Amino acid sequence: MTSADAPRLDGQEKSAYWAAGFVVLLAALCGLFYYKWGGAIRTVSGVRALGRWSGTAEGLTTGGVLRESLFYLRRIWIALVYGLLIGAAVRAFVSPRRVAELLGWGGRVRRQLAGGLVGTPLMLCSCCITPIFQSVYERGARLRSALAVMLASPGLNPAALLLTALLFPPTLAVARVAAALTAVFGLAPLVERTAGKGLVKDGRFGAVTDDAGPYSARDVVVRFARALGHLTLQTVPLIVAGVLLSSLILPRAVELSSGAGVLAVIVIAAVGVVVALPTFFEIPLGMLFLGLGAPGAAAAILVAGPLVNLPSLLILARETRPRVAIAVALGVWVLAVAAGLAAA
Repeated sequence: MTSADAPRLDGQEKSAYWAAGFVVLLAALCGLFYYKWGGAIRTVSGVRALGRWSGTAEGLTTGGVLRESLFYLRRIWIALVYGLLIGAAVRAFVSPRRVAELLGWGGRVRRQLAGGLVGTPLMLCSCCITPIFQSVYERGARLRSALAVMLASPGLNPAALLLTALLFPPTLAVARVAAALTAVFGLAPLVERTAGKGLVKDGRFGAVTDDAGPYSARDVVVRFARALGHLTLQTVPLIVAGVLLSSLILPRAVELSSGAGVLAVIVIAAVGVVVALPTFFEIPLGMLFLGLGAPGAAAAILVAGPLVNLPSLLILARETRPRVAIAVALGVWVLAVAAGLAAA
């Protein structure tokens, strides 16, 4: 039976379908908030009680590529699962019209603010936010708004910003906040107007942006399973590949940070753009660089480390075009260098 011949649901059945989709999305969001906000509150409380950071980043800087990659994946897999579930729910159950209403309302400033407000409370790292970025972008969000979600989740993470204020000199904390805000509200629109020009209206994802209702109750399961499988196949292999490659880079970066000059800031900013860091792991790296007498390098990793990484850039390039990913990487690098030079 073709889709044209399939019996459509009546109004009550359609309402039940969309209600089921809303429940799936809400459950995934509640689970994520419980996991991320609960962990963040415990981490911040522990730092306040001890007056210092008790962890290290040795798992990411020693032990070889495979061990470092496995350490990273063990740290993020739960958050990544939540990111995939939320992204799949958006793809399966949220219509393009609703996405456009949420992330496209008002003028340019309001649209950007909406993207930032959607991404910030998720507190996902650069890798884990990519399934949600892909879903909202493919479901009709403008590139600038989708990028705002992608950059705000790790960059404006409230707990990470609070930890930076508690553990680092005020100049580094201010530099991090200023750079993150610039990335979300300045860099994202700039990338859309330059490298992303033409992507907003090219109709590339017309096949997945229809508002057609389901044809049977089993579509709740089928559509969600298909969306989850699609996102998993599209994102997870690139995340794993990016993590493996970044594990080759980070240990070398620590060796290059012994200097406190401009060159160290430039190099660490470039490294921060590509290395994959779990949530909060920019904190011990920044403290390590600060202890080595390189406050500029510390500021650079605090800015660039969370915002993007090689896995997220690979996914961004695949979803849009390579020059968009290059523009985002270059913009984050410039922000990190500026923050590092200001703090040096």
